[in-house]
Amino acid sequence: MSTWNKHYHWKTKGCTPWAKEWLTNNLVGHSATVGDGPATVKIDKLSGFEGDVELGNRKGKLITIYDCEVTLKWSSEADDTVVNGTIRFPEVSHEIEDNNETYRFETELLSESSKTAHDVYSTVRQKLAPSIESVFHRFRAELIDTHAKDLGHDDDAPAAAKEAAPVSSGAKAVPTSSSSSSSGAVSTSTAEVRVSSHLAISQADLWDLLTNPLRIPMWSKAPAQFSPNVGAHFSLFGGNISGQIVEVTAPSKLVQTWRVPQWPAGHHGTLTTELSQGDDSTKLDLILSGIPTGQEDNSQSGLENYYIRGLKSLGYVATSLTNYLV
Repeated sequence: MSTWNKHYHWKTKGCTPWAKEWLTNNLVGHSATVGDGPATVKIDKLSGFEGDVELGNRKGKLITIYDCEVTLKWSSEADDTVVNGTIRFPEVSHEIEDNNETYRFETELLSESSKTAHDVYSTVRQKLAPSIESVFHRFRAELIDTHAKDLGHDDDAPAAAKEAAPVSSGAKAVPTSSSSSSSGAVSTSTAEVRVSSHLAISQADLWDLLTNPLRIPMWSKAPAQFSPNVGAHFSLFGGNISGQIVEVTAPSKLVQTWRVPQWPAGHHGTLTTELSQGDDSTKLDLILSGIPTGQEDNSQSGLENYYIRGLKSLGYVATSLTNYLV
């Protein structure tokens, strides 16, 4: 999985509580005019929030790491009729900003059907929900502006909002101070890298792709020796990755020792693979711990390029079942 080099220091700050408060303050009260007016429809409440928000400092660059699901309640009083419902954004993430994509949303009408309700609902889908995208576009810059000082970037935080390095597939690296050893391995300072992605595939099918030796070559582009049984040895990517199966909880969790030839003799890391079934996609989390310090960059790139991009090359790119509602 390529050579492994480049030493750097990671520092991260969890910002999820702040993110929920920021979204509440900037979305509640957001409104749109129904028809020619004077009635309006507005956001009443942040009714649902799932996910994590972090700001990291990597090699002197600020990195925003977030992937959230946001649900909003809306209401309108038009022609003496109260109409209400919800808007759900299944993915509010740094990946959408990195790729300059449009935010997808789903809407639901909770009131009884009527002409007034239809007019309001059309306004929600055509005007209110799309207008929220501009709020999401401001989120990253204000996240950095608010929290950069805690990561040593208080002097240039505004500029960093424009230059924050993008991270593919929700990658996170967390330094640790431990030693990983196996069969006479020497102790060494280690770190941990996390990579996540939502894939448009069922949990069971993704599990089979990751553990079936006949299907692994479909995304790894190389022969594989693999058996999803505790104690079994494996070899992936033409022998560049080797190790042993430690824990199997099908179809949700796989733990295996992990080694690349460039690591110190006898040194093994641990790769934990977790699969979580969602409504229309499966979240894949790859956590590689025990990485020799200085090897984090290539470890992260390897997981992104060989695992995430390999799987996405098969067409398993997560999309919402509901497109832009008009």
